[in-house]
Amino acid sequence: MAFDELPYAGAPDTTPKVGNARGRRTRGQLVDAATGCFAEYGYERTRITDIVTRAGVSQGNFYRHFESKREIFLEALRPGLDALLETRGSLADHTDAEALAANMLVYLRTYSRHRYILRVMREAAAVRSDGFDELWLGLRENFLAQIRAWLERLHAAGRIGAGDFDQLTAVLGAMLEQVAYVQVGLPDKAPRDEELQRIARAIGDVWHRALPPV
Repeated sequence: MAFDELPYAGAPDTTPKVGNARGRRTRGQLVDAATGCFAEYGYERTRITDIVTRAGVSQGNFYRHFESKREIFLEALRPGLDALLETRGSLADHTDAEALAANMLVYLRTYSRHRYILRVMREAAAVRSDGFDELWLGLRENFLAQIRAWLERLHAAGRIGAGDFDQLTAVLGAMLEQVAYVQVGLPDKAPRDEELQRIARAIGDVWHRALPPV
């Protein structure tokens, strides 16, 4: 599933409003500038003036491509959200801690590459700014549905026992999200890969231990 396919009414129309090469170049400059501004100032404190100044374009040019700060924020989010959704969809049908850790490492590396903008999305959602709580909840529902389907597949194959899969899904999902946010998204500098591997091993071990025995 991609960002556009989420059950979220606020997903932007990504059809470029200016379709020539120069227009596409300007749009890319604006999105890059917006990503930097949101990472530095947060969503609430970023102004359209900040974005156009950093991009080196006029405010009128901004409105040729985007209707609002909200719209360009969604466009800046797109690469990170699409990458995370793809990563979440690749949960393999394994139960051993090592294989689970490998899955978690792919997720954490993806999160790390887009950590600034993903952190800003979560913080915007926390204060219910411009409906981003709806977007975040839609992403969570998608993620939790994938975990629940994974548990059901393992159970149907006789790999794990019966259990309260609703509660287990909520716990496993919340743990991965919170660890990624706190240990990868919040630090001033991105963790080194060996640190991501250490975190992934810990999460994989906990997920493994949490699975109901046959």
